[in-house]
Amino acid sequence: MGKTLGLALVLTLGLAVTAAAEEARGTIRSMDTSNHTIVLEDGTRLWVSEGQEATVSPGNYIDAAYESKGDKKVVIELERHVGLDGSTDPLLSIQAPGD
Repeated sequence: MGKTLGLALVLTLGLAVTAAAEEARGTIRSMDTSNHTIVLEDGTRLWVSEGQEATVSPGNYIDAAYESKGDKKVVIELERHVGLDGSTDPLLSIQAPGD
């Protein structure tokens, strides 16, 4: 019984942490490596770790999960997307060549 209650508590806390994360997606407009920030084309500023920063560059299309900490959006998960043609823009990757 004690193990079951402990497991239920761990699962509940895990879901609460996941639910607190928000998402942002878009193309990276600029990066500031001294402040560990990236800015998306819509103006959203995200704070990233050095490891996350090393995996992306301006022009990449990304999905990011972040937590708000004060006025900062701190990225907890970052994924870079590459289309079928090697493009990081999902719309360009579905357009036929020559269009």
